[in-house]
Amino acid sequence: MDSRKHPARLLIVRLSSIGDAIHTLPLAAALRRLYPEAFLGWLVEEPAAPLIVNNPLLDWWLVLPKGWLKKISWLARLRRELKKQQFEIAFDVQGLSKSAVAAFISGAPLRVGFTRGEAREIAPFLDNRLIPPPGRHVVANTLGLLTALGEEAPSATELVLPPCPAPELARIESFPAPADGFYLFGPWTSNISKCWPMEYFTELAARLRQTTGRPTLALGYGPAEREAVARAAVKVPGALELAPEVSPLGVAELIRRACLFIGCDSFPLHLAAGLGRPTLGLFGVSDPDRVGPHLALGRSLYTRLTLTSSSRARARLTQANLLALSVEEVEAASLRLLGETQ
Repeated sequence: MDSRKHPARLLIVRLSSIGDAIHTLPLAAALRRLYPEAFLGWLVEEPAAPLIVNNPLLDWWLVLPKGWLKKISWLARLRRELKKQQFEIAFDVQGLSKSAVAAFISGAPLRVGFTRGEAREIAPFLDNRLIPPPGRHVVANTLGLLTALGEEAPSATELVLPPCPAPELARIESFPAPADGFYLFGPWTSNISKCWPMEYFTELAARLRQTTGRPTLALGYGPAEREAVARAAVKVPGALELAPEVSPLGVAELIRRACLFIGCDSFPLHLAAGLGRPTLGLFGVSDPDRVGPHLALGRSLYTRLTLTSSSRARARLTQANLLALSVEEVEAASLRLLGETQ
């Protein structure tokens, strides 16, 4: 199929996790640049939907609820909706049974996925064009799927997001951010083994305030996280403040306004890296070569690494590796990165 002469109907299947969607959006941008007339769709589950719904790269999207694969009614609806779109090529970026089933149900004659290892479960049996990952970083591997169409991965990646909702943007713009800049911290992740302690972030904020004169905003979601940041802020008045509670699109706006983002392996870190902002990622159990900041202004920092292959394995680990990463080390790395970007 010559997709340049006959614009294809293309489907991206990347279902769950905000971070996974961030790592996959450069593929959508590359496809849009290569095939500007193509019809481009995306299947996504609810957690990552804010990054996909109304994304200007896309012509179509469908948001699937939790547990959709076990619900006959949703499988029937998915089949109907996908048949209407007549997709020619489906990219199974996730490489799991549920994503491969969704790509198969689409009816696309060409279903592009990864070779076993990068893909798991029954995905390598349902996808019919298997691409070996070209590198270690997940963004490079995702862009490597373009080789199934005879294309080369772009030398530069692009992260395109939907517009931030107007009420949220107004809340951010009304927030009293310092005119000479601020730091943004992302202390929280889904797994304690990936978290640098909040008390370390608190001390870092105080040190950066003393060294550079700039204060810090820290993200927090839900009562527990926000209360923890609020308690920390009381200990270092003028150095640390609780950021407004916003959606992932609001986080992107805060990142664009910050002079430096520092955080653990979670979606705000991946947003900051994908947007090309000065970003320092703190690692202990995730592979920074695979999921760390990958653009020019991104840096990964760690003292000890215990690499694990799954979230289940990480759940059995403690904070020990990240506890070994001192505040002094992170401050020094932060100041080096600031010096490179100013």
